[in-house]
Amino acid sequence: MRLLTWNINGVRTIPQYHPWNTLKTHDDILTHLGADIIVPRDEVSRPALPKAVAIPPSFHAFFSFPLKKSGYSGVATYTRHAVVIPLKAEEGITGTLPPPKQSTSEERVSQQEAYPQRVLLDADTDAPLDYRDIDGEGRALVVDFKLFVLINVYCPNDGTGTPERERYKADFHTALAARVKGLVDESREVVVVGDLNACAAVEDHCEGALMVERGRAEGMQGEDGFWGAGARRWLREWIDAGMTDVVREFWPDRRGMYTCT
Repeated sequence: MRLLTWNINGVRTIPQYHPWNTLKTHDDILTHLGADIIVPRDEVSRPALPKAVAIPPSFHAFFSFPLKKSGYSGVATYTRHAVVIPLKAEEGITGTLPPPKQSTSEERVSQQEAYPQRVLLDADTDAPLDYRDIDGEGRALVVDFKLFVLINVYCPNDGTGTPERERYKADFHTALAARVKGLVDESREVVVVGDLNACAAVEDHCEGALMVERGRAEGMQGEDGFWGAGARRWLREWIDAGMTDVVREFWPDRRGMYTCT
């Protein structure tokens, strides 16, 4: 089984670029990628989604859209019919966005105790999380393949730097980590993919070394100049707490695999 995560600016833009513009259909493009699970980070509104992109004949397709700001964010997951069969799927990571006609606990990916509301019940948080707000921007899909659970996320970026967005970003990270913990507590294998909008090491950033140098010039110690952004520190601590950075697991010394955050 091959899983492909692809950070692109919307699936509808793919045919604008070579070699994808040489292929006739969206299904042809997905097939050409040679993966069984394809996770593009998307930015698209529901009304603007062409049928051929929404229902490619060779794939199951799952989407999550923002509830309010159309085209602002969104995620998509495609699974190849011939190879993998998704058993359950959910929008969001908090369990507050049930799919249509979902009415029983058996149709949920997890028992109620495995969702962030229960996992964080006794946690020391600054303020209660607004769980529906966390899932209101179309930033997560959870698909259960029985062998493992796939969480596809588009984490908030540093944004405008306003207190409101910084709080939203921190709350999203808290909820995501809690959702994964809940699944692990259910003895599930979990794979988190997508656009995390953060990098977990100096060598993962194109200007990481420069940030460290600037920080030291300003009197900071060690790599503190790099870890100033909260998202980077959160991701590093999350990995150190028991997650596995698959890229670094297989290519621990490879350089130039830059993200930009």
